[in-house]
Amino acid sequence: MEYESLIKIYYKRPAEHNKTYVERFNSPLTRHFDFQIQEYNHRNKYPAFFCYTEEFAVLMEGIYKKHEDLLQALQAVPPLVLEQFILSSVVDEVRATSDIEGIHSTRKEIKEVVSGSVQSARFSSIVAKYKSILTDSAPMQFKTCEDIRAFYDEFIHKEVITNDPTHKLDGDLFRRDSVDITSGSGKILHRGVQPEKRIIELLNVTLGILHNPDMPLLARVAIFHYLFEYVHPFYDGNGRTARFIVSYFLAGRFHRLVALRLSVLIKKNRKKYYDLFRETDSERNCGDLTSFVLGFTEIVSATFDDISLLLNNKIMQLTKYRQRLSALIEGDELTKAIYEALLQSSVFFSGGISMEGLMRATGKSRNTVKSRLDNMPTRHVLESGGDGSKKIYKLNLSIV
Repeated sequence: MEYESLIKIYYKRPAEHNKTYVERFNSPLTRHFDFQIQEYNHRNKYPAFFCYTEEFAVLMEGIYKKHEDLLQALQAVPPLVLEQFILSSVVDEVRATSDIEGIHSTRKEIKEVVSGSVQSARFSSIVAKYKSILTDSAPMQFKTCEDIRAFYDEFIHKEVITNDPTHKLDGDLFRRDSVDITSGSGKILHRGVQPEKRIIELLNVTLGILHNPDMPLLARVAIFHYLFEYVHPFYDGNGRTARFIVSYFLAGRFHRLVALRLSVLIKKNRKKYYDLFRETDSERNCGDLTSFVLGFTEIVSATFDDISLLLNNKIMQLTKYRQRLSALIEGDELTKAIYEALLQSSVFFSGGISMEGLMRATGKSRNTVKSRLDNMPTRHVLESGGDGSKKIYKLNLSIV
């Protein structure tokens, strides 16, 4: 049976509203939190709670099955193809999480940062954090308010200040003044928690939920995302920070591709995403986080479908181009291997591949790979970068 939000019950069957709220709040399957929800410009506050439902259990089971299917499918994907697909996903994710907040970017701009052909540019710090998900480096710490502030400084604070110097944090850890979330028409939808002391108190509660081992991960990250946005500890960049932290925790449990396509799916479901926040904020929803958890988990589930569809389409495209390319190329097996690496990187990432990448793909030295590149027709290979930046090689796809 589909879980119906309290706000929808209020409008459809108002006589049942309070009775349903009391039943849900007091259910033995309900988990309560030391966090009160209050709609902007309304009087009543409601303790936040989450109901474990059969619908959520089915959603979780479906996600874990999709994850198993994804892992099995990825075993048949060549390593370079997977590497390039992951880099392409980093580009898509960084662009999507920025676009959600109304920050204009281009795929080319972010791709240059991801590929390393541009050393210092806008989005460099954000890209660096997302790329860190791909490595087994030291784990990030998101256990305390100090951890959150330290991450924010590295992740996005500089960019936020560059866009608007008044958004520089002025409290001990977070903001000192109030901040509003407004609609396109300027209507205030939500006012972040204040003063800073209260921000710290509620953020500690939120982090406690995120790290609670007695709750399913998918419930924890969804509840964390909502409550973090509710507190709104920064003047700007709250959404991007929350989505990254959720992605980081998803990467710890699922394949990293899932973490690198979350914002892409949120952007595709932007209306649903914003409606989840608006409805959960409502006084008539009485602090019930269940619909938000279910809706957000559905978006996570959709990321698996998105990955499978996109990967299959790219492999079909690669096969088609490979057949056309085989009729054009001449040379030994190493030359053909270089063409194949250039083709894979151009189809899946389109940002190209570095000399180091070609060396890894072929198992040959720099000089050996360079000599083959120099003997290829000039119109087959496109080069960019150099002069202090990493040189990037691409296959000119117009030849196929």
